[in-house]
Amino acid sequence: MREIERKVWEALRKVRDPELKVSMVDAGLIKKVEEKGGVVTVEFTLTTPFCPYADLLALAIKKAAESVEGVKEARVRIVGIKM
Repeated sequence: MREIERKVWEALRKVRDPELKVSMVDAGLIKKVEEKGGVVTVEFTLTTPFCPYADLLALAIKKAAESVEGVKEARVRIVGIKM
């Protein structure tokens, strides 16, 4: 794992799922972090199909990833539902 990817994972630990009241990382909702040339892609899942917090979570994930030194841009994708 690249250093930037490791730091992004650490930053994502601060993003909490408002329903579960735990970190998205600890809940197993962050599925992938990949960095290429300063652009980070983060893939995550939701806990329900019509999660009212989907946009809020995506924005929080993007901000957390972009707070890491060396990250120029963060792209966030929802990749499924964890039931």
